[in-house]
Amino acid sequence: MKEKFVKPDDPVLVKIAQGIKPEEVESPETAAIIECVIDVVYGKQADRNKPLLVGLAAPQIGISRRIVLIDVAARGKGNIGDLRVYINPEIVWKSEQESEWYEGCYPTSRVCGIVSRPTRIRILGLTQEGKSIEEEHEGYTARIFQHEIDHLNGIEFVSHITDDDKLHWVEEEEFPEYRNNEGWRKWSKKCPREKWEKIKGIQQ
Repeated sequence: MKEKFVKPDDPVLVKIAQGIKPEEVESPETAAIIECVIDVVYGKQADRNKPLLVGLAAPQIGISRRIVLIDVAARGKGNIGDLRVYINPEIVWKSEQESEWYEGCYPTSRVCGIVSRPTRIRILGLTQEGKSIEEEHEGYTARIFQHEIDHLNGIEFVSHITDDDKLHWVEEEEFPEYRNNEGWRKWSKKCPREKWEKIKGIQQ
């Protein structure tokens, strides 16, 4: 089982992930997938109190199953709070009101961008113990859910960006400025659509 991010052109990123059947929820296989996702979120750190990511969907590490890990306390400033596992999550309601914020993703390499999404959502899903849950989330947490559930449906955030001025190129050492100081609002380094398509293998 994979424990690292897939490359940007991996077919799993544009594939609809397979759901977890009720009898599979508490199976060893599902537990192994969840542990694999958790391992990636925490990296190789021994300290499980310091996760590195606010969200992760199983397809991002090459596992085409409907499992995500979401930080329900994240605020978009680099702080990590309350990570939870969701199995077969689905969005059943979205607000009409939308807002813009930056998004990025390890499998999209250095490509980031400004994405407009609904500010509030309602989700259904299962806990890793098989308990049905219905929750409402807003703000940055709602954005994380939408981003990760998109991955389960073979959708990457770039597909939501129609204005190429909002598609950015961010080097690793620039990311703190891009994120923490809201540099994304006026980022000068653009990622031409052709460059993104080449990264994805759409253009040769």
